[in-house]
Amino acid sequence: MADVDAIFKAYDIRGVVPDELDAALCHQIGAAFGRFVLDHPDGAKPRRVLVARDMRASGAELAGAFADGVQHQGLHVVDLGLASTDLVYFASGSLDAPGAMFTASHNPARYNGIKLCLAG
Repeated sequence: MADVDAIFKAYDIRGVVPDELDAALCHQIGAAFGRFVLDHPDGAKPRRVLVARDMRASGAELAGAFADGVQHQGLHVVDLGLASTDLVYFASGSLDAPGAMFTASHNPARYNGIKLCLAG
């Protein structure tokens, strides 16, 4: 099992694939995020989570596993496909839905990660 203290950063989740971040862990993170979204005390109960990824080879598998975890919490997933982080933030605000962006920004290709945001 990955050392989650090593991959959970102040503003995102990021690690080397598959040594630190793999599909099984992304499924668990998706389920936890789905539960967090459902339990968040903002008054609104969202029914969907937006998911997107950058061009990294591991993105489709990791985003798919995350989406499965979210769906296991009873939420729908809107797959935005290949996108930028800015697009996910814009869509989250426009559609009033929480989102997840799979990217490791400036890190080498062997890394991947997740940026999460709540609705709005």
